[in-house]
Amino acid sequence: MKQLLTYCLPIIAVFLVAFGCKRAGNGKMMLCNHQYALCTSARCVPQPGDPSKAICFCDVEEGESMSTTSCKELQPSTDANGIRTVYSTFSFKQYSEGKKVMKCPGNTPWTWCLNKRCTVDPEYPNKAICLCDVVRSAEDWITFGGSCDTSTCNTAYWSGAALKDFDEGNVFMTKRLGLDLSPVKWCQIE
Repeated sequence: MKQLLTYCLPIIAVFLVAFGCKRAGNGKMMLCNHQYALCTSARCVPQPGDPSKAICFCDVEEGESMSTTSCKELQPSTDANGIRTVYSTFSFKQYSEGKKVMKCPGNTPWTWCLNKRCTVDPEYPNKAICLCDVVRSAEDWITFGGSCDTSTCNTAYWSGAALKDFDEGNVFMTKRLGLDLSPVKWCQIE
């Protein structure tokens, strides 16, 4: 029996990691309050030599935002060389700037940036560069990027989210911020 467990446990662990974990991390949403990178409309470029990753150009913001990793783990920091690290989280900040949510069809590339580590640009401290995951799935997805031009869904690597993940984050943020209605505005499809 012990040999069977020794053989089976690693296989079960691999299965759980591969199929039991959500893309959003541990799945438990948290409301954090500190400096963060906001990548909801970020333009991204595939990383040279690694088609599974993209380099995204995000805004640096301060205040309340949502993560699926503990807020303590996502605390900003500055190392001995003065390099500032922040993490990408989700907030409603860009709605106040007039950004709208654009829905893109499945099988077009996009990037997943939630909870990703980012480096603040030393020359422009309100900007950060983040390394995000490239996603190619059959499901539709959303982005704040693209200025409601859906033709860019095929040509750009926008930071985005699966519809289900976005809907869950939207409901969470609306409730946690004590809002009666979500500030989400969608692009008008003609």
